[in-house]
Amino acid sequence: MHKFRATYLGAFILGWLLAFGAHVAWGYYPPLQATGSYSSHEVSYTVYNPQKQQGYTASHNYPDTITVVNLQQHNGVIAWVTQDGASYSVSCVTFDAALNTFQNAYWGPFPSLVSHFQVLDGVVAFSIIDSSGNVGCEAATYDPAKEAWQKRSISSPGIFSLGIINKDGVVVWKYYVFVSGGYEFMATLYDPKLGSWINWYYFWSPFEPITALYVSNATVYNSIKSWGYEGFIGYKLGDAYWTDQITTVPAAHFVAQPKLGGSPLWVWFTDMSIAGANWSYNFGDGSFLSMNRSPYHTFTSPGSHQVTQWISGPSSYSQTIIVGYPSTLKGKSLPAMLHLLLLAD
Repeated sequence: MHKFRATYLGAFILGWLLAFGAHVAWGYYPPLQATGSYSSHEVSYTVYNPQKQQGYTASHNYPDTITVVNLQQHNGVIAWVTQDGASYSVSCVTFDAALNTFQNAYWGPFPSLVSHFQVLDGVVAFSIIDSSGNVGCEAATYDPAKEAWQKRSISSPGIFSLGIINKDGVVVWKYYVFVSGGYEFMATLYDPKLGSWINWYYFWSPFEPITALYVSNATVYNSIKSWGYEGFIGYKLGDAYWTDQITTVPAAHFVAQPKLGGSPLWVWFTDMSIAGANWSYNFGDGSFLSMNRSPYHTFTSPGSHQVTQWISGPSSYSQTIIVGYPSTLKGKSLPAMLHLLLLAD
């Protein structure tokens, strides 16, 4: 693993990132922002759908033996911890505008207290001790292309969890390995182009813990002060690997739902880009640009419309929306519909 000796310039850059790097964000960013609230035995959440001109509210009502002990939410993703005697569970929810329903996920029960519980930038992350006594890290984000929550679970015996950093879609799990007597971290990020979580491990030091560890622009920055080392690890979206001493290059990506339908066609766009700071869309139908991060748009003109997203970087990504008159779409065979959908990818 390559390392380089710290310099005053390196220290200045790391300090600048600590001070100003918080504005950069990562998808998943849902078009509709659900909000939640809770009491001792109930969690409720609500959202308004402008397409249906209707609000939606749902709730989880727990018996007296189960208590809600923590709830966190950020940008339409809601997660909470419940306690049932000596065991703990975690639930999360978001609203899928295309399905017009809340989508839930659940972990547990765990025999020990859930710790380092965080909800940020479309990701739910926390530490647990499983039924075998292994210490683990759990992470999840919602993928509207798969219409489901995508989870990542990692656990191992003989370690002690030191904490979690959850930022820009990157989850960094810090831990101490008793067998080797060394400090390590694991970084994981959900790649929407691959539809999977990608991990990266790093062995730190058998002598001391991390003295600086920070995530900015979806890049993991690190140092061991007494050794005089600094390093940083970036990720290449869609290439499935992390690279030492590079920053993560911004990459545009979004999910369009639906891609095919009769006129007028209402389409939701969910941002899944990485390392972006601003966003814009051209809907390809002569309408004005949208600066919203996850907009919706009504296509009224039949035809093939190429929708392009630009994010800071610059980076762009395009998908095709096919709009037809209802009579031209009605009764199409499955192979014909699949052919149109392939054209839209």
